[in-house]
Amino acid sequence: MKSLILYFQFFTRIPIPIGVDKPMERMKSGIKLFTFFGLLVGLIEAIAFFLASQLVSFNIAWLIVLFVDVLLTGGFHLDAVADMADGLFSARKKERMLEIMKDSRMGSNGVLILIFYYLTCVIPFMEVSSDLTLKTGIFLVIAMNVVGKMGISLMFYHMVYSGSNPQGLGTTFVGVKTVDIIIAQIVGLAILYAMFGYHGLIVYGFVFLFILLYRHMVYKKIDGLNGDTLGSAAPLSQMIFMLFVSMVI
Repeated sequence: MKSLILYFQFFTRIPIPIGVDKPMERMKSGIKLFTFFGLLVGLIEAIAFFLASQLVSFNIAWLIVLFVDVLLTGGFHLDAVADMADGLFSARKKERMLEIMKDSRMGSNGVLILIFYYLTCVIPFMEVSSDLTLKTGIFLVIAMNVVGKMGISLMFYHMVYSGSNPQGLGTTFVGVKTVDIIIAQIVGLAILYAMFGYHGLIVYGFVFLFILLYRHMVYKKIDGLNGDTLGSAAPLSQMIFMLFVSMVI
């Protein structure tokens, strides 16, 4: 419970005025609950989708949910993926890549990846929205949050920190237990199966493979992970999920 409180305090803007002792240790030990945390955030956004769908079309309701997600999370992982794109695709050396990721200003690569993120989230949904039931639309909202957290948890496997800040958030997740990562994955797979059957598992297979390739690329470029490359796994996972789930639902 304390780990979940920390996740809500750190990854969302929901005010929970409860102090938690040993926060960094609980952030790491609670990874087994990370996908469940994604489910809880997804349920909040699913309520927004349900309410909006009673007034407007599914397409507009989906856009509203994307806006609600930014309000709820502060665009936390979107900021990370923009910084990651600016740094890793700058064609510079490792040290300079890390400096660019720390820069609060956004470059062209960051802008482009955010554009592609929203296009990938919106266009596949609109392609299938006419055939969707309300229940399936709600499932997609939930799945986006679950898959994002599953993607991040994969990055923790035998993680090596390569950030320029030795006190950075990324250092918190060095040494996450493999069994906790497996539990997080199993919880997520169970949720996807409950919502989409074996189709959900097949789609996540593509996400899984993509995250492994992404992880390999990051290690090749900067010899490890930092907070931005970790957080980027969420929106990247969501992009791949939406690309493939629209083919099977």
